[in-house]
Amino acid sequence: MANKEYTLNFTGDVMLGRLIDQLYPTHVSSPNDERHVRGFQRNYTAESPWGTALPLLAAEGDLNFINLETSITTHPVPWPDKAFNYRMHPANAIPILSAANIDFACLANNHTLDFGTEGLVETVWTLKQHSAVHATAGRGDYYRVAFAGAGETTEEAFAPAILELPRKSQRNDSMTYGNRPSTLSAENLDSVTPKHLIHIYAASDHPYAWRDIPTFHFVDYSAKAREHLKRLIWKHSPPPLETRSTESSPALKIFSFHWGPNYSWHPAPEIRQMAHFLIFECGIDIVHGHSSHHVQGIECPAPGKLIIYGCGDFVDDYAVNKEYRNDLGALYRVIVQEQQEGGVRPARLEAHLLQHLAGGDGDHDWVVDTISRLTGELMGSECECGYGHEDMTGKNIVRPRLGDRGQLIVDLV
Repeated sequence: MANKEYTLNFTGDVMLGRLIDQLYPTHVSSPNDERHVRGFQRNYTAESPWGTALPLLAAEGDLNFINLETSITTHPVPWPDKAFNYRMHPANAIPILSAANIDFACLANNHTLDFGTEGLVETVWTLKQHSAVHATAGRGDYYRVAFAGAGETTEEAFAPAILELPRKSQRNDSMTYGNRPSTLSAENLDSVTPKHLIHIYAASDHPYAWRDIPTFHFVDYSAKAREHLKRLIWKHSPPPLETRSTESSPALKIFSFHWGPNYSWHPAPEIRQMAHFLIFECGIDIVHGHSSHHVQGIECPAPGKLIIYGCGDFVDDYAVNKEYRNDLGALYRVIVQEQQEGGVRPARLEAHLLQHLAGGDGDHDWVVDTISRLTGELMGSECECGYGHEDMTGKNIVRPRLGDRGQLIVDLV
């Protein structure tokens, strides 16, 4: 009998502010943005931003992870001397995120504090709130989004978000989440025993101006930063020991990292070294990278271990770069399998083109060829990081044939 599989969906940047926010009846006040959308049709719904990816997220994802590239606030004072400051109205956030069943939002990025710490606090409150997004038969379907990388306190910013796989009904303050994601705090782990616990950490290597803000998880590539990360991860996500219960030990550890400059095909050496450090020294299973604004390569440094260096843009209103094609993104679907000895393990990755373009279409072929080429270059070169673990260098992990829906398939075992 085949091992049970689950699908974890990962996206890159999801920027729901600026012109996108203006398309909804309730939006933040921005006269300049209002002028830009004045002639647009106003039939935008909560489902609209997700486009053709909506079924893959809402119906076919066991857990969905995004990088939320905007603040959620009505606070009007932007961070000074910053080129771009994004925000969306809190009234739009939960309906849009719940439409796609988003379980986790990375808040460690260069737009979370676009409207200062006041805007960050409102962002966090919005994601935490128990919002009745669908009221049927007198009962609300209550929803909230787990997050990491920034928060109201340093502990909240640094600690991992905790999800369970599969999603399970929980009760919290007499409110039922139905089949929605259950975000579990350390305090109630003892009373709840989900099948598989998932820990998700998040950090960003920019902006440097936010490095001293205690509620933002800024990480550079120094030895001190590595010591901090290793200590943090082993504190919250210790491995199961023979002498203790495994109920509070995560089956899967994920690190969502906003790193590197915009528009660069290859990760810098320090980024690649950090990714390998997280895998081999900290026990991370999946590194969810973003920031480049376009697709980058994928690496499998050891069987069942995955590094996505750049997921690309997913939802935004940005100008198109003709060389890097930030308008051609992908949804990264990681298939994890239950193991006979317990836990789950990444088995393969399927990259679905957002536009559902058919094979042979020029844009479809460009994305497939670009990810394949960059992945081959990563897998064909050694990382100068000194780890002597299972060597996957030179292994061709990209299947030569596309899947039945035109998706690129990458084998991780």
